[in-house]
Amino acid sequence: MYDLPISDVSREYHFLAGDLLDQAMKKICHCLDQLNDRQVWWRPAPNMNSIGNLLLHLSGNLNQWGVVPFTLENDRRDREVEFSSDIFIPKDELLEQMQNVVERAKDQWQHLEESQLLRRLEIQGFDVSHMHAILHASSHFVGHTHQVILLTRLQLGTQYQFHWSPGEPRGEVPI
Repeated sequence: MYDLPISDVSREYHFLAGDLLDQAMKKICHCLDQLNDRQVWWRPAPNMNSIGNLLLHLSGNLNQWGVVPFTLENDRRDREVEFSSDIFIPKDELLEQMQNVVERAKDQWQHLEESQLLRRLEIQGFDVSHMHAILHASSHFVGHTHQVILLTRLQLGTQYQFHWSPGEPRGEVPI
């Protein structure tokens, strides 16, 4: 039904979705550079998540929505483990795992033609297009990134170092 070549709009969509992931990773790395491993696993309350839990969740969700639908790999995600309070993984390992998933997702997205973006599939019981899956995955990633920033600021208080403030030289568009 759809056999359109990759268009400028498709390229821009792929770039923007990947750029959201890259910007979020910069924010997450900036936060983790200010924290030790113990702080990464700190929970503000027993029923709340730690930064470590959020990072595991981001990797699991991005893989499920942003990689598996495009590679047709088996989805082996164990979502409940992502929120366990019994886990302790050093922050460097968490970051490496996340960066690998981010790169895999961006690799899958970058060459999709419009016909592929419109293709339907099922994820977590939802009937979505590939385009929807990419939008969900990238916006979900950004949303939890802001939780990582908040949890970092809660722990560091006035010692928190901002990544960027208005009035400073501009680089990329901040998320």
